[in-house]
Amino acid sequence: MINDLEEAKVILKQLLNVLDTLTKETKEQKLLIQELRDEINRLKGEKGKPTIKSSRGKDGEKEKEDEHSSGLAAKEKNPDISSTEETKEKKSWQKTGKKDIIKIDKTVHCPVDKGILPPDAQYKGTEKIVSQNIIFRRENTEYLVELFYSPSERKTYRGKLPDEYSGYFSKDLKAFSTLAHYNLDIPRNKLLALYESMGIEMSTGSLNNILQENAAMWLDEKKDLLTAGLAGSGGIAQTDITGARVNGQNHYSHIICGENFTVYSTLPGKRRLDVLTAFQGEPEAGLLYQYNAHTLRLLNHFKISEQDKQSLAAIYKNDQIVSETEFINTIKKKDPALYNKKNMFRRVCDSFALAYFYELGILKILVSDDAKEYELIALIRMLCWIHDGRHYKKLSPNFDYHRQILRIFMERYWNYYHRLLNYTRSPLPEAIAELEKEFDCLFKPTTDYTDLNEEINRTLSNKEKLLTVLQYPSLPLHNNRSELAARRQVRKRDISLHTMTALGTKLQDAFMSITQTCIQLNLDVWEYIRSRLYHTGEMYLPDLVRVKYNTS
Repeated sequence: MINDLEEAKVILKQLLNVLDTLTKETKEQKLLIQELRDEINRLKGEKGKPTIKSSRGKDGEKEKEDEHSSGLAAKEKNPDISSTEETKEKKSWQKTGKKDIIKIDKTVHCPVDKGILPPDAQYKGTEKIVSQNIIFRRENTEYLVELFYSPSERKTYRGKLPDEYSGYFSKDLKAFSTLAHYNLDIPRNKLLALYESMGIEMSTGSLNNILQENAAMWLDEKKDLLTAGLAGSGGIAQTDITGARVNGQNHYSHIICGENFTVYSTLPGKRRLDVLTAFQGEPEAGLLYQYNAHTLRLLNHFKISEQDKQSLAAIYKNDQIVSETEFINTIKKKDPALYNKKNMFRRVCDSFALAYFYELGILKILVSDDAKEYELIALIRMLCWIHDGRHYKKLSPNFDYHRQILRIFMERYWNYYHRLLNYTRSPLPEAIAELEKEFDCLFKPTTDYTDLNEEINRTLSNKEKLLTVLQYPSLPLHNNRSELAARRQVRKRDISLHTMTALGTKLQDAFMSITQTCIQLNLDVWEYIRSRLYHTGEMYLPDLVRVKYNTS
């Protein structure tokens, strides 16, 4: 028997959490059952249950009906976890003139007919009216080269072609093809159809040759871009990973970026070794491994047995560097027992590869989400607050009492986020202790909502990484820059689905890196590609990145 009101409240709160857990499990089971039914139907040659999108019209009854139809599964799987509204800052909007920022290529004087002016008319200057246009037309040129033949000399004399002649396809046409395919995402067949409609004859093979021309130049530029970006930023970078496809196989696009650069690398996996490969510019010979003090510390971190550590110490000398292939073959031959421990051997490989990477000193601080593959990549890691907030946005309480608790907590959460944001703009040393104390007050797993307490414990475990910004106020509170860059790869995948060859994949990464960096530096992508194809030498993107960092 319940003896007092407080005891009843405690029991009621516990019951609400139990019911919430059971309700959540029931929903998950319903989704799983429906997925299994759909799969059985597909195996029978039938179709699964369709997903009906909810109506957005004014008919409220219709919206309610659709919401509780089969579209519920999609809604449960993909809840709205965006934090745009919470992180958006209120800014006073003011319309700005555009004429001052428009570049003028031609000026036309429009005089007044003096014959219509009265005798007392006074000149008041000119009025600026701008008209924007782009010239896009075919310009096929036929060169009539004179020929003279000397019978006595048995020699033919030919007229000299002008300097602007650059082959069957002009450099401007090559530049446009490159820009259209890699930057505007126009597929090859659509580009060829456009050329044919304009009277330009180009075969599929010719277009492929144009898109792969100067491949070494573009690939080297991408590597230089990564080096310049990491060096210019002082070893501070953001990163993210999104899916990619290569010749029908799943791959992953690794995005590394900073304020003034972005670099893409498509690799078969997204393990820690793949992340290291991306940060080292995809070395052709593979990663290098090193045995040093960092290696010993990492082997202890990964809880490698004393026997295995002694075996490694007997094989390798201090500061010895070996290739990845050589390392694997050596361990396979000299310590097969360690090699056959797949999980432990993977951790050993990570230790050796990370130790070499640390010695390079190219990455000091990494801003990322809390994915496991980013752990230990940099000695200092800043976690994204937006990603942390998404875990709370995914909570879907079933009772009003829990919804109220979550709503109050989220208001305090985003208020604290804006406090941190204000600190990055005016970092006062005395504010650090206050913000740390406020963090501890906010993230207390003592609410009456069990699921919320679990998420709070997760945030508490990441306290040091989330508050890295207190020691380095120049860091962003999120990795939105890399997430936005990842959308570029997603849009490319939506249009072209996948690349077919290794070279095509590398070139796509190179051009996405170049065009995205041009946009960050406010450069004309078209003019930059033309300048590189014409070898004018006036602009080189990695040098511009260095200059931008040195002057900002």
